[in-house]
Amino acid sequence: MARPLPEWIGKTDAHRAPEKVRLRVFDRLGGKCHLCDLPITDRKWDLDHVHALINGGENRESNLKPAHRKCHKIKTAADVAEKAKVVAMRASHLGARPAPARKMQGQPFPKTGKTQHREARAGDKRPLPPVALFGPKDTGRFVR
Repeated sequence: MARPLPEWIGKTDAHRAPEKVRLRVFDRLGGKCHLCDLPITDRKWDLDHVHALINGGENRESNLKPAHRKCHKIKTAADVAEKAKVVAMRASHLGARPAPARKMQGQPFPKTGKTQHREARAGDKRPLPPVALFGPKDTGRFVR
């Protein structure tokens, strides 16, 4: 009969489980991924926190189960999305979220016949009248 071992509890959330704990967790579920229930045959697998740390789970052996890397990645993304939704709803209910920025509403500019003005200007090709640059009232400084 095997002697009972005390449950491993991480000192911090970032504390990684030792190799002995990883093997115990793997053997406890018979080497199957707890997310897809398929056997783990690859050498690289992850310990998944069933109740995610980001959502209030604890870093202890009873909260750990083996998972394929691919399955674990999908579950982690779902956990993060859930946390973001909870934070957004809480901020909304508490009034901590600012109102969404909206464009200032004002009266629109009146409709003008800009196309008519352009067409009229395009057909009007009269030259401008000549302007005298030097005249009789000139001081004579620029006389040729």
